[in-house]
Amino acid sequence: MAILRIEEDDTVPTRLLQQLSQTAYACSSLSPPLSSRDGNAVYRGALTKPIQDGTTVESIIIKYTTDSVPRIFEELLLKTLASFSPPHTINTVAVKTPYYLLTENFLPSPSAASIGHRLGFWLRSFHNWTSAPEQAALRAHMGQNDHVRKTKYLLTYESISKVFEIYPGLSDGHENTLEALRDVIANDLERPFTDETDDYGILHGDFWSGKWELLQEVKTTEIFIIDWEFAQFGHRSTDLGQIVGDLYERKVYNNLENAMSAMEGVIEGYGVMSDEMAFRTAIYLGVHLISYYNRRPQKGPRVASPEVILAGLTVGRDFIVKGLQKDGAFFQDSALASLFAAR
Repeated sequence: MAILRIEEDDTVPTRLLQQLSQTAYACSSLSPPLSSRDGNAVYRGALTKPIQDGTTVESIIIKYTTDSVPRIFEELLLKTLASFSPPHTINTVAVKTPYYLLTENFLPSPSAASIGHRLGFWLRSFHNWTSAPEQAALRAHMGQNDHVRKTKYLLTYESISKVFEIYPGLSDGHENTLEALRDVIANDLERPFTDETDDYGILHGDFWSGKWELLQEVKTTEIFIIDWEFAQFGHRSTDLGQIVGDLYERKVYNNLENAMSAMEGVIEGYGVMSDEMAFRTAIYLGVHLISYYNRRPQKGPRVASPEVILAGLTVGRDFIVKGLQKDGAFFQDSALASLFAAR
């Protein structure tokens, strides 16, 4: 049975308000969905009575889902993450587990690099933490989340094949190399969770700017990482490539310059990585740029022109091809030069 699209069910906000009414999180109203996909939606609720917890909390984020299978894994990971405490605030930016970051100007320029750096540092710390001996039980449970791993494949790698059908000229002369991408990803899907290396482990699985919520105060900025239902076992370039790709996408298709500062900050914050990790990150970034065609706005101020879209798709194709060919010289002279600077 198909999962109901939550935005089509106008009874959800009313039912959520009723369920919360007898709790400390009773809300007077809910925002329209901050993000949604089949079976999932995220709302901001205005608290009827603000909560005093060091600071005054006037609103909460509510994650609503009708799909019980991913929720089981998400809840397990969030409970375990209570013990994950990376080093505290650096440059007045702190990242925590479970705000929504997607504004017209994206981020104020002075903050972009610092926020990017802290996010990259947090992601590396999270990847390292999941590999610790203390998380063996967590890895065993999360490794069973094959449903999400396969869904992630369909939503990313499989979806770009349709774009190549629409733009057949993109693949001219690169058919064999692009076909090799399927083999790489197929091997990832078959890899058992017990076969860990420095580059394989537990992932957030959907690490892009729609999965952070930003809370700015006078002296500090706190970022909360939300929506863990796509957590899974896989190659860690999936997380790094998605956030780097999301930021670079904003430069390529919407010309948001400070997104580049944030992207450079993420790369610097994540730190030194293997050649394989760097090339796989570049490949995933290329996939992300191409899959933009399936996610692109159809109306409004962020609609990209056909010429801009084709140019972005071409960059994405080149990143995939050169990444698969492990052409380090190409990337040294690209927007991803910093990713390959300290190999």
